[in-house]
Amino acid sequence: MRRKDLGETQIRECVTEALLQLMKEKDYSAISVGEIAERAGVHRATFYRHFRSKEDVLRDFLSEIFKAAQENKELLHSGFASFIRPVFEALYDKKGPILLLHGAGLSGLFMDALKDYFDFHEEEKEETSNSERYSINVENKTSGGGLIEKYSTAYRIGGIYSCLLLWFAHGMRETPEEMTYIAASM
Repeated sequence: MRRKDLGETQIRECVTEALLQLMKEKDYSAISVGEIAERAGVHRATFYRHFRSKEDVLRDFLSEIFKAAQENKELLHSGFASFIRPVFEALYDKKGPILLLHGAGLSGLFMDALKDYFDFHEEEKEETSNSERYSINVENKTSGGGLIEKYSTAYRIGGIYSCLLLWFAHGMRETPEEMTYIAASM
């Protein structure tokens, strides 16, 4: 049954739900875009107007989860635990689909979501030559370019990502409060 007169948000939700349902039934790699579109009740062309691939559907799904956590992002200034707890809570609220993604070997998608949450961009904005780069004192770069801060953020993202993988492997049996405590203790 084809759905008509759906708004963009509704189409995205239908496609996401269709993909998650199909992932419960069969291996992710065996799911086609045509199957997703059919299950969602939209044309294949409609799918491609909103998504480039089935991975794009899942990235969008994770983005929405992390957007819910971002409402409390300003809490970073009150401490790391207050900043990261909404992430654990938002993921825990979607425990079933999250474990489904992990079980399908798609946990790598969480790294991109974490980078977005932390507003982390790997490229440096100002170009310096190799000789300049290595001659610049690290302390000087911390005030101007934020080198230490950038590496610190990358380190935290990697640590949180590793904690997420272990949490998923445990079936997310630890509560968001316990995970916040664990992440903030490191």
